[in-house]
Amino acid sequence: METTHFSEGIVMEILARLPLRSTARFKSVRKAWKSTLESAYFRRLFVSLHNNSSSSWSLLSLSGSEEYIGFHGCETWDLQKSLASCIPPSFQRIPPFHFYKFNHEAFSNGLVLIEEQSNKACYVGNPVLQQWVEIPPPPDSSRLFGFVTRVDEDGVVLSFKVVRLYQVRLSNDYVSHSLSVSLYSSDTGMWTSKLRHCPCQITNISFMTLNGTIYFYYLSQAGAFAAHDFYSESDQFRVVYYSDHSSDNNPEFIRSLTTSRGFVMYIRTLAQEEETVFKVWKLNNDDSWQLLWNLGLPSIGTNVPMAMHPFDSCIVYLWSLQNRHLVTCNLRARNYIILGENDEHQDCVIDQPSCEKYMDDIWGSKTSHWDYGVSIRVFIQFVFPRWMESVPRPPQVEMIDTTALLSYITSMQKEE
Repeated sequence: METTHFSEGIVMEILARLPLRSTARFKSVRKAWKSTLESAYFRRLFVSLHNNSSSSWSLLSLSGSEEYIGFHGCETWDLQKSLASCIPPSFQRIPPFHFYKFNHEAFSNGLVLIEEQSNKACYVGNPVLQQWVEIPPPPDSSRLFGFVTRVDEDGVVLSFKVVRLYQVRLSNDYVSHSLSVSLYSSDTGMWTSKLRHCPCQITNISFMTLNGTIYFYYLSQAGAFAAHDFYSESDQFRVVYYSDHSSDNNPEFIRSLTTSRGFVMYIRTLAQEEETVFKVWKLNNDDSWQLLWNLGLPSIGTNVPMAMHPFDSCIVYLWSLQNRHLVTCNLRARNYIILGENDEHQDCVIDQPSCEKYMDDIWGSKTSHWDYGVSIRVFIQFVFPRWMESVPRPPQVEMIDTTALLSYITSMQKEE
């Protein structure tokens, strides 16, 4: 039988079309393959070939422990279950380990930050790769506050920082706030103390994170939010005004702040009898707003923007207040699809009772989630990126075996 030989280039093209979990297994076949599969060339080839593939992501409760809406069936990673369900049992908040309670605190670029309540130790990990590192407790009495990551131009996580809040101080003239924070960096493996200044009062410590930046919604300044890049050298927060803060204050507008394709997105809708008017802006890197969409769509009643697709800024997910179901809107095609009723969307799993209760709580009383009429921080988005390297490992820190961790927690519980 004649043997067919393929060039290295053709082999890489074949491997790049496989799911990442399958590709990873070929690293052990040949040293040359391992080197190629870990190269920037292969990573970019893989991402380009999988641009139109589905991706796993979820909309979680603010505590991060409940998954209301999950988009599974990830072709890129070959995942058949939700990302939230990939968190190992040793980190689940279920009996008999209630004394060793874990909080799923934050998510960023596929990484999860979890805090153990008993000793304030934290764990950062990739639930799909089952890689976890333990972050030592800080030297002060600060409380866990945020989690940010730094990525390269291809979206690969290079490092992470854990942010803890020690103190918030009001200025003598009652105009601004200063925040004392403790930062843990995976680059150094150390905690450092920093002082950050916000030119406005932060009226509520509620925020959203995107890559290395934390965005505060509730300010004494109407129509604005504050942002700080924890990878920058600056000690000052930036104040960003909404694109329409000085006009168009129609009380019938429904507004929402979310993220997509690595940018903050601002959505404004107006439901009218014959059409629903959509406007979508993208926040540029210089804090200017770019109008992406301004169009009218057939009216289907009052719908609340919940999120945008993490990799496609023409897809918006809406909650129908009248019919109490999830709707996906394609702004480019100008159509709607009710999720859960179409065979093409069987990879979308909705916890209908919990979702209904959650949205009723928010829209029944707008005071806790609204500022300047903007629906904010309604959900946490847990998104797995198109490509993921190993979890950045701080100096002299080893990866954790979650099976061994579960055995340890079980033995400690028996001793109690």
